[in-house]
Amino acid sequence: MKMLSFFLIWISLSDALLAQDDLLQAAFTGVAEIGKQWNGEVNTATQALYTPLHQQVDDGGLLVHRDIAYGDHPLQTFDLWVSDQDFREGGPVGIYFHGGAMVRGDKVSAATDNLIYSNIGKAVARIGGIGINANYRLAPEAQFPDGARDLRMIIEWVKENIAVYGGDPDNIFLFGNSAGATHVASYLYHEESQLEDGPGIRAAVLSSCGCGTGPEVYYGADPAMREANSPLGLVERYTGQYVPVYLWSAEYDPSNIESSVADLYAALCHKYADCPMYTQWQGYNHVSHVMSIDTEDRTITNGLIRFYHDVIGD
Repeated sequence: MKMLSFFLIWISLSDALLAQDDLLQAAFTGVAEIGKQWNGEVNTATQALYTPLHQQVDDGGLLVHRDIAYGDHPLQTFDLWVSDQDFREGGPVGIYFHGGAMVRGDKVSAATDNLIYSNIGKAVARIGGIGINANYRLAPEAQFPDGARDLRMIIEWVKENIAVYGGDPDNIFLFGNSAGATHVASYLYHEESQLEDGPGIRAAVLSSCGCGTGPEVYYGADPAMREANSPLGLVERYTGQYVPVYLWSAEYDPSNIESSVADLYAALCHKYADCPMYTQWQGYNHVSHVMSIDTEDRTITNGLIRFYHDVIGD
């Protein structure tokens, strides 16, 4: 993929010379040139396009507590971002799950000097909330529904501890991208993985979710069980508490991702006779929408804020 190599080299040579507006335009142009494909090289190239934008962002006024353990496994840790300002009321808590096809990924990208995906937690902290970027157990060691169980453990930790950091334990929002969104959806619609008294959250964002039949490495070899335990299969059987969700896909998502998000949208419309929020973000790919958060590009951030206010009713 010579084109991708070109973008990696081009960004590394020019990021110091381009103004911020030019960096943003370069990111959009680069994503469009890469187009509707997805693999590791595309992920690396997209990170290279967005890292210069995050290098322009001032982290002043934000504090981070890294690698807080919520379980005994080495991957059961998260970073917690908070403003250094005191607030009279507890702020909302945002918990983010990264992607990685169930088998890889990290709460931050070392290749970007930890700028991506710390941007998610930072964005929440900037508005007076608590931003949590979490790791979770990976397949093949982890098997369904371990991702949802890890999420439950984080929610339990938040309920017990977040007030100390200035957060509101009754105002929790979940956010996942790709495989992370699959785990979030599993938590939403698998009652056995939830807290004893229900989900315990206000709402969730499912970004570029793999909502259909999942990989054998996590769900097992039985096709019927893989289908039944996918988010689409879980929604069909779910009888628990309703949670507002915001569904995303991207213009340059793989077609199987876009179609599975659309299928989940249709399933939720049918189940609740009231369709959730749904946006296909134009000009973005499978990861660039989440990478754009907390940069000069306010498109996605504004969408999140709009959803938040819709949920809380102000």
